[in-house]
Amino acid sequence: MVDADRIPHAILFSGPAGVGKMMMARAFAQYVHCSSRNAGEPCGICPSCRQHLANSNPDLHFIYPVVKKKLKAPLSTDYIEEWRKMIAEEPFMRRDRWLALLDAGNSQPIIYVSEAEEIARTAPLSSFASRYKIYLIWLPEAMNPETANKLLKILEEPWDDTIFLMVSNNPEKLLPTVYSRTQRILFRPLEPQQLEKILILQRGVEKGIAERISRISEGSLFKAEDLMQADGETEESAEWFRTIMRSAYARKMKRLLQLSDEIADKGRERVLRFLNYGAMMVRENYIYNLRQPLLNAMTLSEEQFATRFAPFINHKNVEGLAGEFTRASNEIARNANARIVLFDMFINITRYIRLQ
Repeated sequence: MVDADRIPHAILFSGPAGVGKMMMARAFAQYVHCSSRNAGEPCGICPSCRQHLANSNPDLHFIYPVVKKKLKAPLSTDYIEEWRKMIAEEPFMRRDRWLALLDAGNSQPIIYVSEAEEIARTAPLSSFASRYKIYLIWLPEAMNPETANKLLKILEEPWDDTIFLMVSNNPEKLLPTVYSRTQRILFRPLEPQQLEKILILQRGVEKGIAERISRISEGSLFKAEDLMQADGETEESAEWFRTIMRSAYARKMKRLLQLSDEIADKGRERVLRFLNYGAMMVRENYIYNLRQPLLNAMTLSEEQFATRFAPFINHKNVEGLAGEFTRASNEIARNANARIVLFDMFINITRYIRLQ
């Protein structure tokens, strides 16, 4: 697109988290601004490239979700130091790392309408040194409706020298009218061989371990990293899942009530990550019944539990069980009371788990 001088005014890079979309977006922006492109690569030495490598190019504007705190109308630039630390240390862009840098607590980071107003103010201005100015929006699905509608008006009447480049993990959550005005480029999960190479060369993982982890990581570097730290959050989620299923089958309602309190006390973001893990484990245990190891993506401890638990997941209850985790996640993401939602989910699981 760049070489043919046919760059759309709005581009959407979408795909699962942990596959390198943001790295590609930054490389794309650098290539657009490079004054000495070489065989499909930015030169890396022209003034524009040097500014990109230093994260200081004046024609590249980063936009990303932030928390309000004491600021009435927060902008991305209010958190520029945290952002520079993020892209330097986490180029694959782990959302939980960004939450930690923001010190978000239970707050949900949002792209506020003040950001769209700032775009409307700066977009008509001429670029500094390049032909194009680029607004690189990370996680546009975090725009609230007011922000999305204001951005839509800008996308409907774009400026010739302005490119909007969006990087999304969940494009289905974008306002449909915004989504329809973008040129979509889908990023697929990494191939096991690619992921294995990253783990060996960039993370220093032994080849044998890297080979196993890359096979069960579903093409996501984030899941691979979580598997390498299975004694932390992932193991906690696994223990919760095992206890919930055992207690639900035995109909130990008191224990399920205790679990709803225990998990809810961890905070909304942690609860959402657990619910995503639970939905995945329901699917993995259903697939385990097919006895095709290459189709499964489980750790050794998860697989050991599956040898006994998988027979209880069948065609009669798999959709219901997975749906409960998804429903709970959607409700808690919309600020429903986590304790009530979780306990309600556990009650429903007691009904599904005995279906044979």
